Amino acid sequence: MRHLRRVLPALAGTALLIPAAGCGDSAVPVSGPGGAGTTSASAPTSTPASTAGTEQGDRVEVDGRTVVGVAPGLGFPAGSKVDTAFGDPGAATVILTAPTPEQVLAHYRQAGPAAGYPVGTDTGQTLHLAGRGWSVAVITTSRDTTVTFARDRPAERSTAPPQAEQSALTGRDLGVTNLPFNFRFPPGSQVRDLSDTAAGARLTLVEPDPERVLAFYRAALPQGFFDVTGDRTTGGTTTITFDKDDGEWTGTIEATDEGVTVTTVRH
Repeated sequence: MRHLRRVLPALAGTALLIPAAGCGDSAVPVSGPGGAGTTSASAPTSTPASTAGTEQGDRVEVDGRTVVGVAPGLGFPAGSKVDTAFGDPGAATVILTAPTPEQVLAHYRQAGPAAGYPVGTDTGQTLHLAGRGWSVAVITTSRDTTVTFARDRPAERSTAPPQAEQSALTGRDLGVTNLPFNFRFPPGSQVRDLSDTAAGARLTLVEPDPERVLAFYRAALPQGFFDVTGDRTTGGTTTITFDKDDGEWTGTIEATDEGVTVTTVRH
């Protein structure tokens, strides 16, 4: 009996040193040599460690797809089903058809602050998080949820006096009539080659620069309850496509080095 009492604590100590098979946390981002972090959509969101830099974002596997440009350590809710996904190392947009919009909002209300992204605004249908140099927007409809991630650009240093923040422009500000409801233009927009008919509008933005215009619409379209249907770059031309009101309106934003052409079509 005395021998058995001495052996049992030793065996227990040994057992603690043996890792249980299959107990690895799949939510913790991992990276290959020189690669960005990878997270699992089904993992908990308690601030997982990530080897991806905050400027690059995580590479996340979700519903059989690989999404780059996800805010580091954040990921997606368990059981996520993806309708559309696109992005680059500094930004991503994903439209989820599952879980329900209410469950997605609940997930990010908890997971965001835990991962270092405190809640900025919460209207009940939209949620905005910001932290670690990133902004995150969660926008729900009755059918799906759009989640956008965007790396904050560092403010340019200037010796000029500070100016008040500019607001997005409406069609009325630029003299454009035939636009979907809630369609906006970047602050400081300058228009040329305007065609404005009952079937829709077409115009070229010569200001701001194309990168700022693209960044504006990647954030503004989901926030305005537009469905972003594509975002691709081919041969130096970046094209964002979208629709509104179940296809009553469609549109494109086509950017080159010379400017950005905005087209809206009423069906």
